[in-house]
Amino acid sequence: MTSDLLLRGGLVRTFDTELGNATAVLVSGGRVVAVGDDDTVSAAAAPGTPSIDLRGQTVLPGINDAHLHLAWYALSGPEFCVNLTAAADLAEVRRALDAAPPGEWIVGRGWRETTIAEFADGSAAPSRAWLDEVTGARPTVLHHASSHSIWVNSAALERAGITARTPDPTAGEILRDAAGEPTGILVESAQELVAALVPQPSRDERLDATARTMARLNRLGVTSVTDPIVPPGLWQDYRDLHAAGRLTTRVTALLHWNWPSPTTSAADLARALDSTDLGAGDDLLRIGGIKLFADGVPTHCTAWMHRPYPGGGHGSLVTAGSGDPEQVRELHELIAVAQRRRVRVQVHVTGDRAADAVVDAIEAAAAADPWPDARHVLIHGTFLSPEVHERLARTGTGVITSSLMRTFSGPSMVRIVGEDRWSEAFPARTLLDHGVVVADSSDAPVTEPDWRRGVATFTGEPGPNPFSLLSPEKRLDREEALRLWTTGPAWLEHAESRKGTLAPGRLADLAVFDRDPVTASGRDLLEARSVLTVLGGHVVSEVDADQAFT
Repeated sequence: MTSDLLLRGGLVRTFDTELGNATAVLVSGGRVVAVGDDDTVSAAAAPGTPSIDLRGQTVLPGINDAHLHLAWYALSGPEFCVNLTAAADLAEVRRALDAAPPGEWIVGRGWRETTIAEFADGSAAPSRAWLDEVTGARPTVLHHASSHSIWVNSAALERAGITARTPDPTAGEILRDAAGEPTGILVESAQELVAALVPQPSRDERLDATARTMARLNRLGVTSVTDPIVPPGLWQDYRDLHAAGRLTTRVTALLHWNWPSPTTSAADLARALDSTDLGAGDDLLRIGGIKLFADGVPTHCTAWMHRPYPGGGHGSLVTAGSGDPEQVRELHELIAVAQRRRVRVQVHVTGDRAADAVVDAIEAAAAADPWPDARHVLIHGTFLSPEVHERLARTGTGVITSSLMRTFSGPSMVRIVGEDRWSEAFPARTLLDHGVVVADSSDAPVTEPDWRRGVATFTGEPGPNPFSLLSPEKRLDREEALRLWTTGPAWLEHAESRKGTLAPGRLADLAVFDRDPVTASGRDLLEARSVLTVLGGHVVSEVDADQAFT
């Protein structure tokens, strides 16, 4: 470990518009102190500074995942959870559940209707009856890949006291069969009825899992993440990791007090904000604002859309209130509450009608109480009305896209919204052309946090299904896509003067890759490895044994 380091003899892509590319970079005291050619930068190094010959390899600013549920992703590992992402049919689901880790409950994650053959062809549907045959009396909760519904067995329903007479909670639904009995699928806030009962790992297990997960991210060249749902207990976990010197990525936390319910009342939000030290933290761990929810997700027909779904309905907002007008007023008040307290808001929004409502609320809050450069954010922005792009640019509202959802969610989305509407999802090209600041993200554990696949998707490389491919006019060039994982997230964090580029004075967060991600072919890009990842001048991942200091 060192905080002084000279890297020379490579290609340094600074992503700084004035500096351009270089061949060497010098870091000291946790910051970049010099960038340029080998001779000039080497001359600036103090005697005895550890030096690495890059051997032509490429240096990029550290990768920043703008929307990654770090702790959730850590607890989705095999020691805690059954991974159902690759289950191609119910037989594979059964085998995975038969091998579940020991414990009172079975917890699983990652199933989709379109990847399990019997669900995709309509010959079966997720039901508690099938799950009962496999899991018996052991309560079981299986999280959908989207994290917006769960599939549970009868034992779990019994533990939660859910019967045919149980009313649907606000902003949630207990799916029922023709006789009115629960099917075992709980949507949106209804998840909380069961999820709140599942025993949680111990503090040490949580912290150890999070530390291991940060190490995995470091190996991908990741040095920063934004965790978008951080309740008070998780904030304390992060503080404990920081105090113990175990944070190997920078964490920006978005506070949220109600999950798995997406609904937060304006009154409750005001009380929570007034009782929280929002200025806590430093460059390694800080509060970046709050997370709110406007609507659900298209795959569950809970995104609020202008056009109806094929099966009917438009979805709805998930804010408190009875009916659209009340819910819209509550959305406006939620954003106004934060605006008045100068708290940045990132809003989960996937439907175009919901996005219009959120931008209306941001504009109203700014008109009532101007806050220049607030940098509120739409998370996902899956479907956006054409008129909203210019409004986003005018209000300085950013968008966090989800290229990896585009990569893997195509079949599920097309099944619900059709190919034409899906082709318009996550319009990064249009947003950038309108001057909107965009960052990209994995939303792990909804997907795996592989930024390389995200970059490949937005630049037009073929993906795992035909619905992931962008038409030529919607593609980004390679550097534009990489900026969505570096400079874009830094701007949304109000941290562009500290990270996102490799310029003197910036934090010394960087990754050395065995090939140039800007020019590598699609296949080579997906195989690019970070051979060295540096956080604040300290080496946090070093892959090659022969990549030694010289």
